[in-house]
Amino acid sequence: MIIDLHTHHQRCGHASGELIDYVRAAIDRGVDTIGLSDHAPLLIGDADEPAPGMHMPRSAFAVYLDEAATLRTRLRDRIEILVGVEADYLPGTEEAYRALLADTRIDYVLGSVHYFDGFHVYDRRRWHGVTDVDAVHVRYHQLVRAAARTGLFDVMAHIDAVKGRGQRASRAIDGEWDETVRVLADTGVAVEINASGYRKCGEAFPSWEAVERLHAAGVPLTYGSDAHDPSEVLHAWADVHAGLLARGVTELAVVRGRRREMVAIDAARAERVEGG
Repeated sequence: MIIDLHTHHQRCGHASGELIDYVRAAIDRGVDTIGLSDHAPLLIGDADEPAPGMHMPRSAFAVYLDEAATLRTRLRDRIEILVGVEADYLPGTEEAYRALLADTRIDYVLGSVHYFDGFHVYDRRRWHGVTDVDAVHVRYHQLVRAAARTGLFDVMAHIDAVKGRGQRASRAIDGEWDETVRVLADTGVAVEINASGYRKCGEAFPSWEAVERLHAAGVPLTYGSDAHDPSEVLHAWADVHAGLLARGVTELAVVRGRRREMVAIDAARAERVEGG
């Protein structure tokens, strides 16, 4: 199978195109299963849209799910559409998100750490004046592990995104990686290989070294383009799948109705598909 479980659209305020545009792009590229997974509302305070241009408003969420579920039914003979959402891990909001994400229309939830210590993960200002780069990465690992332990998420997305717009950690934090892999394996959450890393820093989220650790520990892996434009659907698919196959990964995780299944990678077919 050829899958892409991470896409966005115009409702979040920083992506372009409608849901149908992403589905059409997936059909054109031979995708078997496309996941619609726009940013869930940010549950901070009572505002409908506390971070304009970053997440869909609370008032848009039900409409989003309705539209995605309608497409899932209407086009089921042409492509499998999964209704997903990318939700933030924000300590203290777990129960609010648990209620929001209990909607039975949702097939899967991607979990992300975007906000910590007063900055968005891709905000370059975070690094101004930082003298201990490793400490920033350690903090991010701590939050990824806490997110996995909540049970809110089916898949953890871009688990080393902190490297994306900033500085890389040193080998001194290898022990943090060991602990993160252990927690992910223990909680049973899958991990996404997120192709937006190629666009942001020249390698996927997470790195291939991390993928090797995760695979050795039995952590299920999946793929997401993190497309913010229909042209990015299946971005870097050929590179990701060549890397997976070279490391002995032959299956990827798909989550339907909040239940995970593993599907085989079709190596020959993957080579013929053009990524974004």
